[in-house]
Amino acid sequence: HYDNIIAGIVVHEDVIARNVDRELPFMATENLLMEGVSRGGDRQILHERIRIHSQAAADALKNGATKNDLFTRIGEDPAFDFSGDDLDRLNCTGDFIGIAPRQVEEFLRSRVDPLLQRESALISTAVGEVRI
Repeated sequence: HYDNIIAGIVVHEDVIARNVDRELPFMATENLLMEGVSRGGDRQILHERIRIHSQAAADALKNGATKNDLFTRIGEDPAFDFSGDDLDRLNCTGDFIGIAPRQVEEFLRSRVDPLLQRESALISTAVGEVRI
């Protein structure tokens, strides 16, 4: 039953946010590369600079850094010539979720809603028992 799976679930939003902050810059490297190339940068040179900065940022994290500083490194690299606003725009979490919101809505509509309707009497009883 779903209730056995869901009953003990705990979502730690702060842990999720820390993990996103830690990993998102690495996922955004293609956006950095494409933006740099669109501004006239050499693809091979920018790719190599991103690789070097990514490895350095990953090493720092492995050695105890609490923040991923990849975008700071890129921002300080004259090969890119990005402003702080450019970097903020290229590191936007919303750009990396794709169709996930639509998939979740479809899952809830097609799977969870029918289950809740089918089991509504049992759910009402269970909720009533918990409140007593």
